[in-house]
Amino acid sequence: MYPRFLVFCVGLMTPAFSWAMDFSIERLDLRPIRPPTLHITATGEIQSGDTEKLKAAIEGADVSDVRDVLILFDSPGGSLMESLRMGDYIADIPAIVSAQVGASDMPNAICASACVYAYIAADYRYISNGARVGIHRFGFTETDLDGNEGAAIGQALSGILSEYIRSHRVEPDLFEAVSLIDHNDILWVSHSDLEKWRVVTNGIYDEQASYINLNGKVALRMKQVAITGDSFLTLFCTETGIAGVADLHEPELAAYGTFDLGIDDAWYPVDRWDVLDRSDMRGKVLFDMPSGIAPAAMRAEKFGARIVSPGGDLFFGFQQIIRNGLLDEMIRSCPTQNHTAARTMIDQYATDYPGADLTTDGIRNVTFAQCKAICMEYEQCNAVSYVQNRSWCWPKSGVERQKPTTGVISAFKK
Repeated sequence: MYPRFLVFCVGLMTPAFSWAMDFSIERLDLRPIRPPTLHITATGEIQSGDTEKLKAAIEGADVSDVRDVLILFDSPGGSLMESLRMGDYIADIPAIVSAQVGASDMPNAICASACVYAYIAADYRYISNGARVGIHRFGFTETDLDGNEGAAIGQALSGILSEYIRSHRVEPDLFEAVSLIDHNDILWVSHSDLEKWRVVTNGIYDEQASYINLNGKVALRMKQVAITGDSFLTLFCTETGIAGVADLHEPELAAYGTFDLGIDDAWYPVDRWDVLDRSDMRGKVLFDMPSGIAPAAMRAEKFGARIVSPGGDLFFGFQQIIRNGLLDEMIRSCPTQNHTAARTMIDQYATDYPGADLTTDGIRNVTFAQCKAICMEYEQCNAVSYVQNRSWCWPKSGVERQKPTTGVISAFKK
């Protein structure tokens, strides 16, 4: 699949590992709770021939009735081309394949350099607490390449890696970051960026957001394909504001109590909603978005919907990362939202606005996003101060003065 002259390209190899990759396989059979699962632990440096070793290990295991395969990685990298071959093999395994960096008994595991390309070939990708993922630009083992040869090989390999990353549903941000880090250095990527770039996906296979034609009108369709099922959220403009339809995968014995919209992991109850249909383990809900949360939705990094049981202890639904700005664009395009979109809130970190309080005791146990959404809903509120470690919101009539204060975030309407 890959040009033969590229076999010279390798990743950074950390001195802590000096042995070829080792594979150990355990079959877990928990029927009738769940079908049998193969657990594969992959440790050490990736070297030529390791893909065949992995293939032989799986073929030698009892794979009868196996639906899920979990690969646990702890590797500093090694051969880039072998990692790509291993990734192609992992992607073709006829089962649901999950990959995880580290485990409870591998607390300081890493997946660095070339290891990343084998890791992202899995359907679902996880990372344990304390584990790390490291990236950098590829290098060459051959030292007698002239400048033109090196440039040609580098250009060809860049194209291969870019397409490989895209084909495994990873954002281009990963390739851009890889290109910036010298091959003798390494960048340990934060867990938040790994999720934002879709390197770590947890139980989500894919997320999409695009405009569609809905009965002659433009609507925004959000879709999440997850290990628990597919969910959809469609938003559109109405004469009175923004409405939507949530089409959610429904678990067994689901009960409907309240319907919420999620913004950056905070959940807001919706007053006006109705169940359109419940069949084939799906629930379709028509709802009106409360006007007060539209400003927070425009700034959202995550957005979604859920159904909560009458007791409030169980729920189902989804929330997905907003990557292309379409949610903000869609809300601003609704004529009925123009008055709301005209104002937004500007955050000021490590800053307090003393005085001008609209309440005597503030509002407790809310997130900063909820705090700002509450302020946007009331005309008399023009600013907020939020005490982070106490989840304490203080709506303000205005900003009388500013005071640098650690642990407090403030925001004012603009």
